[in-house]
Amino acid sequence: MADITVGSRIICDGNYGTVRYLGEVPPTKGQWFGVEWDDPSRGKHDGAHEGVRYFHCRHPTGGSFVREKKVDPERQTCYEALKDKYGLASDGDTGVNEEDLYVIGRSAKKVMVEMVGAEKVSKQQSHEKLIEVDLRDHKIVSAGPDGILQTTAPNITELNLSKNLLPSWEEVAKITSQLHCLEMLHVSENMLELPEDPASLSPALQTVKIVFYNRVQLQTEQLLRCSSMWPALRELHICFNNITVLDRLGAQFPALTLLNLEGNLLHDWQEVLKLGGMKSLETLIVNDTGLTRIAFKDTSVGEKTDLFPCLKSISISRNKLQNWEDINELNKLQCLEELECRSNPVLSLDTDKMAVRLWLIARIGGLRVCNRSQVAVKERETAEFDYIKKYGLEWLAAGGDPEPDKNKPSLKFQQTHPRFAEIIAKHGAPNKMELEPVTTALKKTLLSVKIVCPSRGDKVFNKKVPGTMTVQKLKILIQRLTKANFSDLKLSYTSGKEDQEEKQEIELDNDMRDLNFYSIENNDVILVQEESS
Repeated sequence: MADITVGSRIICDGNYGTVRYLGEVPPTKGQWFGVEWDDPSRGKHDGAHEGVRYFHCRHPTGGSFVREKKVDPERQTCYEALKDKYGLASDGDTGVNEEDLYVIGRSAKKVMVEMVGAEKVSKQQSHEKLIEVDLRDHKIVSAGPDGILQTTAPNITELNLSKNLLPSWEEVAKITSQLHCLEMLHVSENMLELPEDPASLSPALQTVKIVFYNRVQLQTEQLLRCSSMWPALRELHICFNNITVLDRLGAQFPALTLLNLEGNLLHDWQEVLKLGGMKSLETLIVNDTGLTRIAFKDTSVGEKTDLFPCLKSISISRNKLQNWEDINELNKLQCLEELECRSNPVLSLDTDKMAVRLWLIARIGGLRVCNRSQVAVKERETAEFDYIKKYGLEWLAAGGDPEPDKNKPSLKFQQTHPRFAEIIAKHGAPNKMELEPVTTALKKTLLSVKIVCPSRGDKVFNKKVPGTMTVQKLKILIQRLTKANFSDLKLSYTSGKEDQEEKQEIELDNDMRDLNFYSIENNDVILVQEESS
């Protein structure tokens, strides 16, 4: 394999690595490849063998020696991969095999077949507007002949080069420099060497706005050096790397609107706060980063923080958040509209998934999307009424009062429930009678009801629901059962007793009343009507 040199990327038995040494390893004879493996568990040492240093590795067991015969010989250029996958041809290449232009005539001689329009069709195909190109895992090592990609597929806007054998950003730049419409670039799972002067590659990457650079063992200092290569960058995905500190990240990437840090072990929210000055940042993804708390200590209860002034969406799933106070803190963000929060210990405190969603909605006033699902106006209303009902007695015990001049809840209550004052100002303060807890026996009572949707072919759902369920919660349940986007629902019920000749239909006319209020019993029928808004 004459094309393999020190710095080349190779595959051996399905494992990816970089060649760090070529030569003999005494006392054996013949050439060895000294390889630093992407997965250090594949190796045996750090490049030193029998007391002799042959190369260096980042990990003490990241290196080993292999013979050439063990190395996967399949390697190709980006042009070859593009041509093979999409059947494209460049100018001057008809894309037709010369042998296919001949047949054997009667005299056993080759006779040329006239293929009307063959060259024209091929040329049209070569310039077809191929916009999105996926060349992941195609064993690409280089760009190919100069200018060939620009001629073959000049209109590419998204290019996936993930998990290939490209050795460096210089080689990536040889590809991107030919694609003048390129906006989205995937280079994940490529251990790309950085040039001495990363800024020198910026002309080749000047149109790229979105970069995916995941699972490449990237460290913060390396990332900061990359910034000068991407002058137009707006969205950066650097998931599952070795980024643990975020110093200077905001200053180096001031124009980012989206930053995805999923899978990097940040541990401390203080690192995240270092990004707070990014004035263009609208989406921040910090899933699976080891966060144990969220706090904006610069901001008092009921106030908004000056940090992250344009942040609309945050994802905090698969962390170690244990307290609802951490969720409360997110309400201090000025523009937050979207939250993704799953698989945190705090969410397992209540096994009712619907209840957990409602708590999230109630605690963040501006939320419009929760866990990728739209928050309806009535769903927010339900969430906030439930919040009042759940914590109303605690509010009264802490000094709260329906009379404004007597309403003086403790500082501790305000810190624990910072939106409570806003919610009761919106919906009205509760009195003690409304908040009296339901007996345990009543709570445990489940009603077997039939839910019927006449407008949907009288489809019937048999469900067991608690008598304490509000009408609004029942509507949410029905929306999920039918998977319909009802602008509004009108519910009523009739008795399920067979001995009644004329069954009276009773409207469930108050969303905040529970089913017990309407004296609903087992086997009663809930009727669902769709109302246009």
